[in-house]
Amino acid sequence: MKNHQLWVENLVQQKSPSKANIKLFKDELEKAEDEKPLQEVLETTPSLLRSLTLNTSDFWCFGEPSLGGELYPDFLLCCEHSGGFEWTFVELESPTKPALIKSGLPAEKLRFAQGQINDWRIWLRQNIAYAQSHLGFRGIHAEGQAWIVIGRRSMISPKHALKYQELSTNNLRVISYDRFIDMIQQG
Repeated sequence: MKNHQLWVENLVQQKSPSKANIKLFKDELEKAEDEKPLQEVLETTPSLLRSLTLNTSDFWCFGEPSLGGELYPDFLLCCEHSGGFEWTFVELESPTKPALIKSGLPAEKLRFAQGQINDWRIWLRQNIAYAQSHLGFRGIHAEGQAWIVIGRRSMISPKHALKYQELSTNNLRVISYDRFIDMIQQG
């Protein structure tokens, strides 16, 4: 019963974010010094996160779920389609911190976020049965898509654009907050 209630409480009814919700997020982004106020907006309007998953009718958003009391992703998203459940991990970093340093190497905040995602994946591989049955995350697996949202588009140096693109892999995407807003608006 507990697991059923978890799913009911985290089902996102709103199919797409309203223009007012998008404006609220944009306004908060312009004055944010770190990710905390942005996370708060996303917790109250989880439909903004739909753009990071497949476009399906059933969508769940778990804010800061506990992975065994050890690890806490900012968001764990789930959608259901004909192939089953599709899980997505989301890690927010500061919009004031760049993904790359001047030399083009990954910045400390980005490396830290990548390390967190690796830790979540390791934990899930070691505790998959617990995550699925006791935590109630049906069909979850360690190889789900992960997103890191960090910095602003203007922080990406044109000379390092290709290095920035290489940060994204098959199951990890690194995007700026500006790209995230573009994705929300494209629906």
